[in-house]
Amino acid sequence: MRRIAEVRAAPCAALFGQMTDQRLPVAFFTDFNCPNCRVLDAILTEYDRANPGMIRIIRHELPLLGDASVTAARAVLAADRQGASAALQKRLMRAPAVTDPAYVAALAASVGIDQNRLLADMQSPKIDAVLNQSKAIASVFGFYAVPGTVIGRTVVLGAIPEGDVAQIIRLERAALPLTCKPA
Repeated sequence: MRRIAEVRAAPCAALFGQMTDQRLPVAFFTDFNCPNCRVLDAILTEYDRANPGMIRIIRHELPLLGDASVTAARAVLAADRQGASAALQKRLMRAPAVTDPAYVAALAASVGIDQNRLLADMQSPKIDAVLNQSKAIASVFGFYAVPGTVIGRTVVLGAIPEGDVAQIIRLERAALPLTCKPA
C-alpha cells in the first residue's frame, strides 16, 4: 500500500523517472512471454531508431505470465547492474521459454555477462524492489495485463498497431512539454 500511495503522489516520476531532456517519455510494461509485448517492443524500438531523439523508452518488467516470466525479468534487471540489459534482453527474446536460472546464466555468458554475479543479483532485494515498484505503478494505472503503455499522457492497455503508435507519438509531441503534477 505504501508503494501505491507513493506512485499516486508522483505518477510521472514513478512512470518515467527523471525527465532530463525534451524527448517524449514512453513507459512500456512488458512480459517476456507475451507475444504482443514483443511486437510492441519492436515497434517502439524501430520508431526510436528511425527517429533519434524523439522518444525515451522506459521499460517496466511486469512478469504476469508465470515463473518463466519472473525468471526472465529478474535476469534482465540483474544484467542491467552490469550494463548489459539490452544484450540479455535481445538474447532472451530469441530463446525458447526461460524456466531455469542455470539456462539464463548460460545465455548471459553467451553475451559476455558475468553469470555468477547475474545469478546472485537476480536474488537481490533491489531486484525485488524494482519488480514491486512496477507492480505498484501497473496497479495505479489499471494495467492488469500486458502490454501496458503510457505515451506522454496517453494510456493504452493491450497491443497498439504501428500506425497508431506513430500517431499517438505525433500528437503527444505536439503537446510537449509534459508537465507532471502530483496526483
